[in-house]
Amino acid sequence: MKGFYYIAILFLAIGCQSVKYPEKPDNLIPQDKMVQVLTEVYLSNAARTNIRKVRESGYKLDSMLYVKFDIDSSQFAKSHAYYSANIEDYLTMFDNVKLNLEKIRVGADSLKAVYTKRKKIKDSIKKDSLRAEEMKRLGDSLDKKSNRIKPLEKATSLAN
Repeated sequence: MKGFYYIAILFLAIGCQSVKYPEKPDNLIPQDKMVQVLTEVYLSNAARTNIRKVRESGYKLDSMLYVKFDIDSSQFAKSHAYYSANIEDYLTMFDNVKLNLEKIRVGADSLKAVYTKRKKIKDSIKKDSLRAEEMKRLGDSLDKKSNRIKPLEKATSLAN
């Protein structure tokens, strides 16, 4: 039993060693740019997860992001590791990412509202034009029926 305690204390001592934080990379992505990159990363991951066409198209969204922000994958990985080691700065960055995503969501919601409103107007115009065509057809058929009725009236008036 004493052996178990010694082994447990040994593992505890080894596990409590100091954590090595990543060094600041030479080509560190600035925080504001990193916030933009992370925002786009979250959007591309959401698109990849939710939109089947994106998955099936074979587009490499990560590669597109690297080109868009003029960075490479190792630069992103090193910068991400560096920023994630300092949790307070990382949380601040993620608060900014959340704000960016919220702005994008609000913009998308307002565009959706405009689209829905225009679609309703278009549909109502289409319904009105269909109603107008139907009214014209009814009017034409009434004219034809009234033309048929007039000769009958003349025929009945002659008989009296």
